[in-house]
Amino acid sequence: MDICANSNGQLANRIRFTGAGPKAVEALSRGDLVPPPSIAQAIEEICEATASQNSRLWIDAEQQVFQPTIDAWTIDLMRRFNRNGRIVVYNTIQAYLKSSTENVHRHLCLAQREGWTLGIKLVRGAYIAHDIRSRIHDIKADTDNSYDYIVERLLSRESPLKTASDDASEFPDVRLFVASHNAESVRKASTLYRQRIHNGQPTIPLEIGQLQGMADEVSCELLAGNSTGQSEAPTPGVFKCLAWGTTEECLHFLLRRAIENKSAMERTRDTAVAMRREARRRVGW
Repeated sequence: MDICANSNGQLANRIRFTGAGPKAVEALSRGDLVPPPSIAQAIEEICEATASQNSRLWIDAEQQVFQPTIDAWTIDLMRRFNRNGRIVVYNTIQAYLKSSTENVHRHLCLAQREGWTLGIKLVRGAYIAHDIRSRIHDIKADTDNSYDYIVERLLSRESPLKTASDDASEFPDVRLFVASHNAESVRKASTLYRQRIHNGQPTIPLEIGQLQGMADEVSCELLAGNSTGQSEAPTPGVFKCLAWGTTEECLHFLLRRAIENKSAMERTRDTAVAMRREARRRVGW
């Protein structure tokens, strides 16, 4: 489990269903639409505790062999706990999959038809070495475009598969969490969100977050804007996420982060400049 917090002290937890042990892995692999009883009870207790704390729960995306069942379990949790304007459970969608826009559309249709609040945590994707390559966008630019397009459509209260016959008034209650270390995607999301509110256009609540120690300059930039009042419009909430547990318990998570940091080295110079600028701002230089 990872723990995330924003500048106001609001908490969120991220869990992976496969972390529940062999029974969960077997059920996910078989495509069981209902979790084993012991796991179902544990998940329900976690959701109830999360709701009582006025927090939220992010269900992590995993390999494609598990993901359809993860989606089914998570949608069922949203049906039960995301009611009457309360948001407890978010599902994670990986934009590097070619089916991501269709999957977002499916979630939107279910939420609208059944009357529950949809929580989407959007990531680029973390299992490219293990997933079926043909189902993943051919080049990174396609993944970037998919990610930004989904964000833009949701903030505009439109499905990414919107047709001319769709009625904007039928858009469901949605919450979006933009989980990205890509500075351009984060700035696009924040800018569009503020512009729509400033222009009196409808949008949805937006929160943004990164892992502790990665893209911290992006988080600082957003927080600086929030604290200095750069815009009269509401600003997105900003979260930082860190692994919680022993080194052994967090080992796989930490290994994936180390691999990701190889690409982060390409922007080390920009990060260093940004962090020095943030340090000077804080001491009033």
